[in-house]
Amino acid sequence: MFTPTSVQQQVFSLSWLINSAAANKWDTIQLQSAINAISSNIGTWTVVWGPCLYYPSSNTPVANAMFVAQGDDGNGNPVYVVAIAGTNKSSTYDWMSEDLDATPIQWPYANNSALQVTTGDNLGLSILLQMSSNGNTLQQFLASIQNKNKASLWFTGHSLGGALSPMMTLALMDSNSTLNSGSDNVSIGNWGSASLLATAGPSIGNQAFVNYFFSALGSSVTPASFVWNAIDVVPHAWNAATMNAITNPNIYGLALSSTSCLAITIQKLQAAASAQSYVMFQPNSSFNGPLQSYSNSYLWNPQSKFLAQTAYQHVNAYVTAFGTTWLSTPANLCQAAWEAELALTAFNSQACPSS
Repeated sequence: MFTPTSVQQQVFSLSWLINSAAANKWDTIQLQSAINAISSNIGTWTVVWGPCLYYPSSNTPVANAMFVAQGDDGNGNPVYVVAIAGTNKSSTYDWMSEDLDATPIQWPYANNSALQVTTGDNLGLSILLQMSSNGNTLQQFLASIQNKNKASLWFTGHSLGGALSPMMTLALMDSNSTLNSGSDNVSIGNWGSASLLATAGPSIGNQAFVNYFFSALGSSVTPASFVWNAIDVVPHAWNAATMNAITNPNIYGLALSSTSCLAITIQKLQAAASAQSYVMFQPNSSFNGPLQSYSNSYLWNPQSKFLAQTAYQHVNAYVTAFGTTWLSTPANLCQAAWEAELALTAFNSQACPSS
């Protein structure tokens, strides 16, 4: 059973707020206000870099976002949290360019062609590394921190952020990273401690990459926590075996129509995963749901039930598991048949526009 520590609850809460900042296009003042509003639950944190918001083009939703908050470890030493946003559900760019592009590409921050990661997540990481706040990239900001040997550093993110946060951790903490070859060396040896809390993230690299992650960082990144729900669909990507486990048997005990857009889309994603060799950072799930019951309504069908359960298990279930009831969460679609049906209609129009 997953039992989060108080520090993990704080870090997870900050991770949650960067998603709100992305969806609502918050500036520093608005983000700080949201953090202050839950300070009785997570303590005092100050935004010291960002939030940086990335727009793929004009008049498009935010696709990527990141900020750094500073707190205190209770002994007068600083704690820094680098929070990376997950997928913005309104961003087609996020879905198509980052989430769903599982084509392998060489990890660009080590001179080893055997290390393969997904093209989409690598793109997201490159965007994050180029972000600038007050004239400084994240690496430049971290390099400017004094007395790093007394500071604690966390990387965190949910969903897409759960993929990008371990990538950012390795890119910046690896002493052999090509990013650390210059004067702005921020690798693990400079810090009092470095930790990772990645939640609901997919598999992003092959076995060589995962092996390299742990060999490069080892026990130095303590703890490196990959928290995922056994009945959350997203962490099942992009490992071939876990992707197949979504429907064999159906993860929610539902009989999807084989001709439905949802079933066809899942089959395509499973085929894409089977063509690759991505592995999970943490094969054992941290918690298990539980499954939500559905409201008594004639509107339900297996496809809308699947989508509603997917939404709950990927979002709301984590807030429950972390015990962070002070965080704002969307309505439970398993209790809202009409909203779930609208979501299914929107999904069909995006995934199968010709159907």
